[in-house]
Amino acid sequence: MSDNAALIRTWIMKSPRPAALRVYARDGREFDIPIKPGQAWLDTAVSIAALEPERIEALSEDETLLRATVVADLFKKAEAQERHEASAEIAMQATDPETQRIIVFAKLLERAHDRSTTAIENTVNVAFTKLQEICGSLAEQAQAAQQSANDLAVGIRSLLIQQAQEAATAAATPESSPLERMAESFMSGQALKGATEPAAAANGAKPNGKKH
Repeated sequence: MSDNAALIRTWIMKSPRPAALRVYARDGREFDIPIKPGQAWLDTAVSIAALEPERIEALSEDETLLRATVVADLFKKAEAQERHEASAEIAMQATDPETQRIIVFAKLLERAHDRSTTAIENTVNVAFTKLQEICGSLAEQAQAAQQSANDLAVGIRSLLIQQAQEAATAAATPESSPLERMAESFMSGQALKGATEPAAAANGAKPNGKKH
């Protein structure tokens, strides 16, 4: 395993771990590399290093950018760390006990700082991911509430139109009052009676042909 692959492996294994990687090579090509379950991180890092990457992006399952790095800066940071550790090792060989104690304290302080920085980065990444999930959930709820409001408005509008049509129909055909219905029945009865009496009189006055 090359040093470059080891550095890339360390970077891609940071939390939160990505579901996919996007690699921009020096020749301008772009590669999307999914992280398959059970796949060794070292194999992925070796494959990325073989592509001569210029920039690497770590993506979540929904292709949200988790973090990105310029590979040259990653290597420079590692080289600076190696030089720092080498100088500290040389200083540790000093015979002055006080100097050694100061160096040991400085190394412990540096480790604590690195760990706290990593913990803060992880916390921020997790919080950002959770915030995105919450925002997405709120957006879905707002969309559902808007759809419900639209459906309710359509229902109310349809009901008002139906009621207006029924009112217009009722106004066009007014219902008679009980007194008017009684008067109409009486007049219908009188008209029927007037029509039947002349007929009955005509039937009762038949000539018998006798002379007195």
